Amino acid sequence: MPLRFTYRFLLLVMLGLTAACTPLQPGVSAMDEPPSRALSEFEQLMKRLGSPLVLPSGKAILVNVPAYELVAFEDGVPVMRSRIIVGSPRNPTPLVDTHVSRVTFRPTWRPTPDMIEFENYEDKVWPPGRNNPLGLAAVRLDPGMLVYLHDTNQRGLFARDGRALSHGCIRVQRWDELIAWIVERDLDWVRAMAETPPSKEVQAPAIPVLIRYLRVFPAADGTVYKHHDIYGLEPEPDQARTSSRGL
Repeated sequence: MPLRFTYRFLLLVMLGLTAACTPLQPGVSAMDEPPSRALSEFEQLMKRLGSPLVLPSGKAILVNVPAYELVAFEDGVPVMRSRIIVGSPRNPTPLVDTHVSRVTFRPTWRPTPDMIEFENYEDKVWPPGRNNPLGLAAVRLDPGMLVYLHDTNQRGLFARDGRALSHGCIRVQRWDELIAWIVERDLDWVRAMAETPPSKEVQAPAIPVLIRYLRVFPAADGTVYKHHDIYGLEPEPDQARTSSRGL
């Protein structure tokens, strides 16, 4: 259910709200170090909510799994948000700190051995195009991750409230705008690269990507939501009061 506070109100009050969860952080990384700047209003808000989030200076991408949302930041300030689809409870999206390496336009796709064995996928290479499960483009992550930020051939699924539906990858509704922001090109260029054969790979800046589990999180309008514990990492007695909304 929403906790109806605005950014401005939360930044002015003296009492902070304590989240009912602790974000799962697999170890300490350089991304957890204080940035070489003052905390942004968004970071101050997260601190008051009891879920401190310190973002790297410059560009950074936050994937918030329980909110089903990706947020692009510049110096801690949100500049773009997108609905996403994340891994199912059976195939959870890993909670890691990583970074962008390259963008593949018109990718091919082949199911994993587990998908072939247990989910009756046909063992074949899917050709590029709109019917490819990766859609028209995929943002690759390092070091050597098999989890991508990508388009999809099932775009209607973004209309659902509960979007823990993938095999671990992160499907991005506004994939073209995200890529345009990453490579600093306009949307027409991105769409032309995605729509026009052949397949292409473009090197991209090593923008940090933080994949986190932040159940208490502000939406774009400032409303704070407590999201459902989709992976059962933080069980609580009163699950009925949580909400899967967040956009």
